[in-house]
Amino acid sequence: LFGGIFEADPSVEDPSYLSRLSVAFWSTLLPTLAVGVFLVSTVFFFNYYNVLRGDIGVFLKALVGVIAVVFCVNRLANATLEPRLPNWRLIPVESGPARWLVRLTTAMAVVIGVNYFLSVVNDTMGSPLSLTIARSFVATVIVGIILILMALLKPFKATDGSWRPWPAWLRYTAVALGLFTIATALLGYIGLAIFVSLQVVVTGTILVTAYIGFLSARAISEEGGFANTSIGRWLSTNSSYEESALDQLGLVVSVAINLMIVLVFLPLILLMWGFQPGDIEAWAYKLATGLTVGSVTISVTGILTGIVVFIIGYFLTRWFQGWLDGSVMARGKVDTGVRNSIRLAVGYAGVALAALVGVSAAGIDLSNLALVAGALSLGIGFGLQNVVSNFVSGLILLAERPFKVGDWIVAGEISGTVKKISVRATEIETFQRQSVILPNSNLINNAVGNWTHRNKLGRIDIKVGVAYGSDVKQAHAVLLEIARGHPLVLKNPEPFVLFTNFGAAALEFEIRVFLADVMNGNIVQNDIRFAVLDEFADQHIEIPSAPRAVVETKKHEAWPIDDDKIEVDFAEQEQAKAEAVAETKRLARSGRKTRKPDPD
Repeated sequence: LFGGIFEADPSVEDPSYLSRLSVAFWSTLLPTLAVGVFLVSTVFFFNYYNVLRGDIGVFLKALVGVIAVVFCVNRLANATLEPRLPNWRLIPVESGPARWLVRLTTAMAVVIGVNYFLSVVNDTMGSPLSLTIARSFVATVIVGIILILMALLKPFKATDGSWRPWPAWLRYTAVALGLFTIATALLGYIGLAIFVSLQVVVTGTILVTAYIGFLSARAISEEGGFANTSIGRWLSTNSSYEESALDQLGLVVSVAINLMIVLVFLPLILLMWGFQPGDIEAWAYKLATGLTVGSVTISVTGILTGIVVFIIGYFLTRWFQGWLDGSVMARGKVDTGVRNSIRLAVGYAGVALAALVGVSAAGIDLSNLALVAGALSLGIGFGLQNVVSNFVSGLILLAERPFKVGDWIVAGEISGTVKKISVRATEIETFQRQSVILPNSNLINNAVGNWTHRNKLGRIDIKVGVAYGSDVKQAHAVLLEIARGHPLVLKNPEPFVLFTNFGAAALEFEIRVFLADVMNGNIVQNDIRFAVLDEFADQHIEIPSAPRAVVETKKHEAWPIDDDKIEVDFAEQEQAKAEAVAETKRLARSGRKTRKPDPD
């Protein structure tokens, strides 16, 4: 069942480095643990029901240890070298040498295992010392020969087709270990030779597996590493996690893998180097229950419990937020801004409560924490007064709700739509799609305009200039007709056109219309301006182009000038404007219409 969870996929032609590391590590660790649990439970039930004789039980325990070691070594060799799948190899060796390395490594583990099993049999049966020495001598010599053969193997192929050996440092180290094992056996130091052989096989396997695990954890912690794993891709598809959140989750997974490696492999190494299980259990118990440094007690179990409690509380808060927003408030058709405020308040309260419960579960006295907080309050008041001010302002904004998410506000020179309200700052997206982060204290202490506070009903004003001498009543009627004809302009309040001023160069009108959604103001202004140009052109109503009038003349052959434009003197221009104003007023009082200008 557990052997097929992590396997190399033959269909993947170019697996990533992280994929190769993960498959090598987990395809070694999980099946080995599964086999170990199966063998240990087998021995346990045999002993529990008194099925075996005492000596047979001893033999079975030894055989279980041998099977577990040989199985682990074989799995590790196959996972790192992958004789059948070259693309998944962690070590870039050729297929033939890879198969030989797997065979030699497994053979070395079998030799060490058989020697250990026979040593248990010899000790139980009371075999003569000479038999024990001979058996150990043969085993150590075989291990030494295997190490030398592995060192002399040429696993790499050059571009010219020649075979290249291992790097010099690795080759000489393996040869030195092999020769040392054989020499100590020949000199009669059988116990030392057996110890070295055992450490080479078992400790080497443990260290290599742990090293692969550390490498995989480091690869997961890199930017984008966790997102490329199968779990990361599943979370990206089935959840709302962004890439940054997946990277942070990858850091947590990396720390968890490193912690698991230390907890699993460190006791195994200590056992191999002569430490007793009772010592390891005592150290683990002392570390778990608490280390006392002065008057402070540090408990790993308490810290882990507090972290677990906080994580559970955090995820429960996020679930409750989603349920409250999506099920309760959405069905009740609560306003979007109210929903956002309630969701934020619930989130902050839930996280604060989870933190307090986690700290309490970790065994930290909250009264001591209160004393520390009181001692630091003065410094925090001076050093973080702006942060505290923004925090309090954020709470006021969430409570009073002068604006909500989605409102169009104007704060000083900033105008845009509110995207997010947090307890420190408010995010505003301008109409140029720029995100502006405003501290909440600025929004509380300064004037803020809200176009959509109660509703989206609003008025827009469009200024239009008409040339002097034009029929002002006709212009007024045309502008009013244009305003009333637009589909987005409300009939109640009805639009109106105001004759605002006698400007320096034009008669100034202002179109004032009301919209159900003031966010459509730019669209309506654009449409009305186009309509004004078209209607004024049809009605021969002129819009002045500049504050200073420029008289366009046709070039006449009798004129002694070559320019197409004659600029009128400023004094003459002012006199002509005054006469035009007087004439317009006189015609307006008499009710006569001004003569339409000749279009030519």
